[in-house]
Amino acid sequence: MSDTIPEDLQKLVDAKAAELSEHFDSVRVMVTLHAGGDSVTASYEAGRGNFYAQLGQVREWLQIQDQYQREFAKSKEGGGLE
Repeated sequence: MSDTIPEDLQKLVDAKAAELSEHFDSVRVMVTLHAGGDSVTASYEAGRGNFYAQLGQVREWLQIQDQYQREFAKSKEGGGLE
């Protein structure tokens, strides 16, 4: 991912993160957008609240997804989930 999201869309993401932060202790919004060309993807992120809580939540999500993928791969090798 290399390009940036257009400024109007960045403002939208910022506004939604701010809106959500009125109801939650921490918010991290990550978005991507196909920006044309050969596999060019633009990305943007916005956060509000406790940065370390955001970081911990992202790390936990990554760990859960990694574990899920390992279990899924094992089940495919053993003829499990189709």
